[in-house]
Amino acid sequence: MTGITGADMAKALEASVRRYVEAGILEGESCNAVSSAVAKLRKAKSSKSWDYSVSKGDPIRFTECVDPRDNSKFHPLIMVESISVDSAEDFPYQEWVTVLVLEYKDRDRECPRWHFDLGNAGQPGPRLHLQYGGHFHDDRKLDASFKVPRWSAFPLDTVLLMEVVAANFFAQHWNDTLRDDRTIMKHVKTSEGLCYRPLADRLMAYMNDPAMGREATFLRSCWNDTWA
Repeated sequence: MTGITGADMAKALEASVRRYVEAGILEGESCNAVSSAVAKLRKAKSSKSWDYSVSKGDPIRFTECVDPRDNSKFHPLIMVESISVDSAEDFPYQEWVTVLVLEYKDRDRECPRWHFDLGNAGQPGPRLHLQYGGHFHDDRKLDASFKVPRWSAFPLDTVLLMEVVAANFFAQHWNDTLRDDRTIMKHVKTSEGLCYRPLADRLMAYMNDPAMGREATFLRSCWNDTWA
């Protein structure tokens, strides 16, 4: 990998959040939510080893959405428990938990939660995975109890998760103005290099190496206990 510096990621995170705020789909407080992360990334300067988080108590907050089933209202939220990388490495991820929550105004109902994660030592499932559920409510009975399936997935970061939310929950605005926005595209491409390359390289190796294909399925080759 060519490597993404702390300064690169600081610029991508700060500019992306500001652009979505300007577009009216992120609440203005989201700029404050990422301010400490941006400051920490800037201190890393030209280093390709960096980390940051975005607090559950002060998340990136999208503007209000309406559930078409019952007209209930919710806000998509993005949090980062931890992203820690050395982006010069072929497998750059050291810690990685990014979270998307749909926070309903009725807090007595389940708030859907997805997170991108790395498999812990001895944990079954793909090394890089997407998982539904996890702890969000004070009352754990309102959180999903299922921990499987763990889906093999690219480990999306904050910038890529914002793009996903914008495209899915603000589709008209996205189609009209945001999907071709040069600021958004520039910083999405920064994150794509970090998030997509390791799993994409593994897929290409699997497709092009007959021996690997005979020995295991692609899912098996991505399993936590065999990813070297």
